[in-house]
Amino acid sequence: MKRLTDKIGKLSRRPEARHVGTLMSGSMAAQVALVATAPLLARLFPPGAFGLFSLMLTISTIGGAVGGLSYEVAVILPRSPRMACTLYRLAFLLSLVTPFLLVGLVALVQYLFPHLLGRTLTPGFYLWCLLGTALTTQINVLGYAHSRAAQYGAISMNKVTQTLLPAVAQIALALAGMVGEGLMLGRVLGLLGSELWLARRLPPGYRLRDLLGARRLALCVAARSYRDFLVQVPRQLLVRGATMLPAALLLGAYGPTVAGLYFFAQRLIERPGMLLGDSLTRVPMKQFALRVQQGKKLTRASLLYTAAVGGPVVLGVLLLALIAHPLFRTLFGHRWDGAADYAVVLAGWAAIRLASLPMATLTTVLRVQKMSFWVDALFAARVAVIPVMAAHHASAIAAIAAFCILSAVYHLMIVALGLVVALRYDRALAAPPPVFMPAGEIHV
Repeated sequence: MKRLTDKIGKLSRRPEARHVGTLMSGSMAAQVALVATAPLLARLFPPGAFGLFSLMLTISTIGGAVGGLSYEVAVILPRSPRMACTLYRLAFLLSLVTPFLLVGLVALVQYLFPHLLGRTLTPGFYLWCLLGTALTTQINVLGYAHSRAAQYGAISMNKVTQTLLPAVAQIALALAGMVGEGLMLGRVLGLLGSELWLARRLPPGYRLRDLLGARRLALCVAARSYRDFLVQVPRQLLVRGATMLPAALLLGAYGPTVAGLYFFAQRLIERPGMLLGDSLTRVPMKQFALRVQQGKKLTRASLLYTAAVGGPVVLGVLLLALIAHPLFRTLFGHRWDGAADYAVVLAGWAAIRLASLPMATLTTVLRVQKMSFWVDALFAARVAVIPVMAAHHASAIAAIAAFCILSAVYHLMIVALGLVVALRYDRALAAPPPVFMPAGEIHV
């Protein structure tokens, strides 16, 4: 036990630990901004408005995760600065095209199945989805450029602006009398401001004006060299879909008020988890990639990361669950009291998900995405438990509880997969190199 404590203490003094601290400080500041603005938003917008907003956020978040076809994730890995810049430019250029395809697909599904959500979506709704998807994709791409240059302060500040600016814009629009679409338009305006701030401090070669120097041949070479990252696209669709789709499914099965109550609880429980999750993914991924380049083992380092970050994260999320009921009742009013039940259920899932993230990055670093894809595909169907239970007249809270239990099992499977590939990698490093004998030489 003492040896483990010493190892964790040694890890906390390393530069990457400071990087995690920088990112987590930004996440905590963003959480403070979220909690500070939530009471005003709760009083300015009814639960039903949040229910429709949750659908827009679902589409833009899922689309933003795959808008660069996951090439932005590969920016951290190559040793060659030129290749990294080319991957960055490829991902950013894709962000100008793929959102049109993704939102167009959503419009086609709604046209073919008009009763899926129980309501008609307006052209304005699709416009906010398109802009939100494009801006979310570009912010992700810009964030990986900063990660490549180890500029974690900019990423940390972006977490605050990404939370605070949309909330301020939404409050201002509501006070101006725009309650119907104020949440969606405010989100778009806030993301635009966040992207403009993030673009100010880009390292040389990653500035927006450098995109004009992208050559088609270099882009094609980068796309072919890292085409295995395309596997991340269906994986991100499955993972993000399983995280974000419950609100949309609740909208169709139980109505906008229930979807709004769930979404508001998710903002206070899962949203901080997503902010922390970004911190617990970028730095370990960069450090694990560096260890692979240096030919070092991964298993012990990944377990230490999990132990170092898992404890505080679990305690923090459990604390949020304990204060959920008095928090919702005091700050948001009685009409939001039902959201506290969803917050308590979501807290358990969030704790397990966050603790699993450092180990989960190993599938990307060791480029075994196909293995994790099948786990993702197997558990992606867990979102179907919500409409199935709704069809059997189960309560919405029971449907969400069943979904969270299945999600916890999924994340434990991802941890097991990461541990298996790390052990296999370490065994390959420890294996003696093959001995080649000259042709014709015979040993007796």
